Amino acid sequence: MRFQQCGSEVWMDGRWIAAVEATLPVTDPAVQFGFGVFETLAVRGGRALERGEHLARLAACAARLAVPLPEARDLEEALDRAAAGVPGGFGWLRVIASRSGRCAVFSGAMDPEEEGKKVTAVLLPWRRGVEEAFSGLKTLNYGANVFGLEEAARRGAEEGLWRNTRGHLAEGCSSNLFVVRHRSVFTPAPRDGILPGIVRGMAIEAARRLGLAVHEGKVRLPRLLVADEAFLTSSTRGVRPLVGFEGRPVGSGSPGPVTRAIARDVARVRGIARPGPDVVQR
Repeated sequence: MRFQQCGSEVWMDGRWIAAVEATLPVTDPAVQFGFGVFETLAVRGGRALERGEHLARLAACAARLAVPLPEARDLEEALDRAAAGVPGGFGWLRVIASRSGRCAVFSGAMDPEEEGKKVTAVLLPWRRGVEEAFSGLKTLNYGANVFGLEEAARRGAEEGLWRNTRGHLAEGCSSNLFVVRHRSVFTPAPRDGILPGIVRGMAIEAARRLGLAVHEGKVRLPRLLVADEAFLTSSTRGVRPLVGFEGRPVGSGSPGPVTRAIARDVARVRGIARPGPDVVQR
């Protein structure tokens, strides 16, 4: 994710210190092996969105990987203080925890135009395993995602889409994928090796409230190629219309009515007044 520089303070191991002092030794398992977990939260109006949901997922991942965490109350207080300090009240928070027991919370600002902004994507040349040890977990072993975003940028797109080892579409490097066809919404299931995003779940519920049929399961590449619309979801950028794929328009090449409706509903649930520049009704 292309975040702006983080803030000047970091909560680390129970105390607030200057960001330049927040370091890990080279012997730490997070440095050596990426052995740890993390969560990234959106900040809107100076508050952390879906704090409880993110901390619950963090705890679940940490339990799977035997990563110790601070007390939940301490993390909540650190997240709230970090969110309140984000310039302009619009940005992100991140909590990372290493298997060594080290834990940090930090924050930063982001461009408000990023939320709901229409994007393009390319198909990445590599594949995700559906039965890998870390499949479905949000771990610090994140290099492949960053590498995928760099590949997408090199090819003139904002996001890269992964296929899994079964040949089905899985997810983006920093987002979940939805395809719309004939008032039905299709999205890969957790068994396809994806990380089930928190805003992904909100989008599914929004689609159901709108009376749309929702299919969680195999999403093959041809379904995206003939889609009426497609969109991506993430905690920090909400619902983003996917208007181009592999240099070709998706549907009309503009944000579609289903995407707009789902984005507005998700924004309402999240308590956001404006879902983003490309999904507001014009």
